[in-house]
Amino acid sequence: MEGEESLKKFSPEVVVKEVAVRSAVSLLPRIILFHGTADCSMPSAESEAFLDALQQRGARADLFLYEGKTHTDLFLQDPLRGGRDKMLEEIVAVIQNDDPGLSAQHLAVPVARRLVPEFMLRLAGRVSPF
Repeated sequence: MEGEESLKKFSPEVVVKEVAVRSAVSLLPRIILFHGTADCSMPSAESEAFLDALQQRGARADLFLYEGKTHTDLFLQDPLRGGRDKMLEEIVAVIQNDDPGLSAQHLAVPVARRLVPEFMLRLAGRVSPF
């Protein structure tokens, strides 16, 4: 299955617009989307459109955009690079805001050590199709 046929069956944005699921969308738990603006495999505009579709149907949804980040930077290159992890910090902030009773000590985000030299990360970024 390819192209338009697949899109109609598997696209989350298309699914939430269907009449059959419209009333159920507002019952979903909070949805948080994370997207890099330099993502070549799935443009960040797709997440913006999905966010809009969710919110129009009453879902609680948020979108965090990361300027200049690719499809894999957020969960692969950045953690390997070490240092502060902005996405992880924002995930923890969302958790803390949703449950203020949680101890800040238990949700502290450690600064990670570098696991891979920068030249290797840059090389991986050039050969990655994402």
